Formats: sequence, C-alpha cells, structure tokens
Amino acid sequence: MNELKYDEEYLELKSSFDAYYNERLLPILVKSEAKRHLYLLMFMALVGMGILFYPAILVKLWQSDLNENNSAIGIILGLSCLVIMLLCGPIYTYKKKVKPQIMPDFANFFGTFAYQYEGKIDDLILRQSDLFGEYNQSIGDDCFSGVYDGVHISIAEEKLKFVKKDFRNIDMKKNVFEGVCILFEMNKNFKGRTVVLKDRKLLNAFNKVKGLQNVKLEDIRFEKYFEVYSDDQIEARYLLTAGFMERMLKLRDLYNGKSIQFCFNRNTLLLAIPTKQNMFEANSFFRPNANKKKVDLVFDQFYTIFSIVKLLKLNQKIGM
Repeated sequence: MNELKYDEEYLELKSSFDAYYNERLLPILVKSEAKRHLYLLMFMALVGMGILFYPAILVKLWQSDLNENNSAIGIILGLSCLVIMLLCGPIYTYKKKVKPQIMPDFANFFGTFAYQYEGKIDDLILRQSDLFGEYNQSIGDDCFSGVYDGVHISIAEEKLKFVKKDFRNIDMKKNVFEGVCILFEMNKNFKGRTVVLKDRKLLNAFNKVKGLQNVKLEDIRFEKYFEVYSDDQIEARYLLTAGFMERMLKLRDLYNGKSIQFCFNRNTLLLAIPTKQNMFEANSFFRPNANKKKVDLVFDQFYTIFSIVKLLKLNQKIGM
C-alpha cells in the first residue's frame, strides 16, 4: 500500500482532505468528546466494581457446596463472560452512537455514500460468489454504499464463521473469513459466473466449485497465484483479459500478497480481501477523538480501496 502514498494524486488528495478535516470532520470529533467522557466514566466505574466484588464472588463460589459437583466451574466461567460483556457495553454503545455521526461525512469526501453501522453485503451475493466456503454466521461492522467516480460500490467489513455443537453441546466456532468485501457494479455486460480463487497448488483438487469448469489462461504469473472457474469458458476469457489480469496482479501486490479472491456474477465484481485489521476506526475510546494519526490511517484505508476502481479501470467505458 505504501507505493500509493507517495504518488502525485495521493499527495494532492491528501492536501484537500486535510483542509476538509479541519473544516468538516474536526468539529464533529470535538463535539463527540462529551459522549466519550461519559462512556469512559461508565467503563471505569464498571472496572472499579469488578475489582471490588469479582474476586470475592469467585472465592465464595469456590468454597461453596457447588464445588462438590463441579458446577462451580461453570458458574465462574459464566460470571466471567458476564463481566466481560458488561465491560464491553460502554465501548460498544459509544461506537454505535458516535460512528454514524462521523463516518458518512468521512466517506463523502470521496464520493456520495450512505453509512450503516453493523451493515453487511447481501448474504445471497456472498453465498453465490463461492469465495468463502461453508458458513452459518455472519457479522457485519462498518458498511458503506454509494458512488465513487461514477461507479456504484459497496464496502463492508465482514466476519464469517461456521458454528456447530460438539459432543458436550457447546458451540465450536471456525473462522471462515475476516476482512473487507467490496462489491462493484461493472460497465461490462455478462450473464454468467466466473470465480477466481487463490491457487492452493496440490490442494486445488479440493478447491473445485460445484457446477463450474476450470479455466486455463495464458498468463503464467496469473495462473501461479489464481485458479479460475466459470460456467462459460468464452465469457471468462472475455472478462479476464490480459490487461485485467495484469491489473489484478498489481492489486495483489498492493495488498502485500494477501489471499485476494474475486467473483464476476451478473454484472457485478465482488472482491474479498482478508485482513485482521479493524478498519475505519476514526473515533477513539481511550484517547481524545481529535487523533489525526487515526484519521490519517482511515484516509489511507479509503484511498487504497477506491484506488481499485482506477487500477482496474472500472470507471472507464472500455474493454477490460
């Protein structure tokens, strides 16, 4: 990502954003300080209560008759989970109240966007992409939907999990995907579905997509990193032109070789970019909101995502 931060377009846009930040975003962040102080005070009060009462309750439970039938351990674990949930309460409530006040203005510096806290891309779109494998639980975080440079785009932080009961009837969770999903409306007409997965070498035998055929392409470097499946071989090659494959390889390099996967389906392109980083956190909880380092980080995250439009030439009414 660093290579984008030093090009002329980045520096020019960053200069405009700094002026926009001082005029539009900084007053909102400063105004939200009163709420941050309130919820931080609530958090500290809960921490104090926990320090005073939690150890005493644990000792009491451990010494009780419950210890004879081992149920004390379960109660202690349940109590511990309750304490953690209570401590997270002020942080969650603060973010839920404050982020919708700042993030729409933040995103609208780049285009025209609506913001939804804990929003997600339509689950049917994710499932039809075949990019994620089996999951039965989806958790959304920040979600933006709007128009950038003439391209309709949706951006969502997604966590996908597969949950099942073990022999003790306890939930076992497997992380299927954690990262950013980006949905673009394409300027190229196509009817079929083409799925591009990370090449897993010898494991490609288990990587097949039901109902789709494997597509072999002439770009040796692209074939090294990706495995292509489609319901229409001709349409797949129509979409994955030499130019588009070259730009997708640049995108992969931009994200430091991350396991980027994507799917063309009914005039849309869905990109799945795995990352453990909590994105779009312009607000702080334990520090003052007017934290320019955090704001600049979010600017870089937006800039990198929106640069995909120009990198892949999605904003141009030309062949890919």
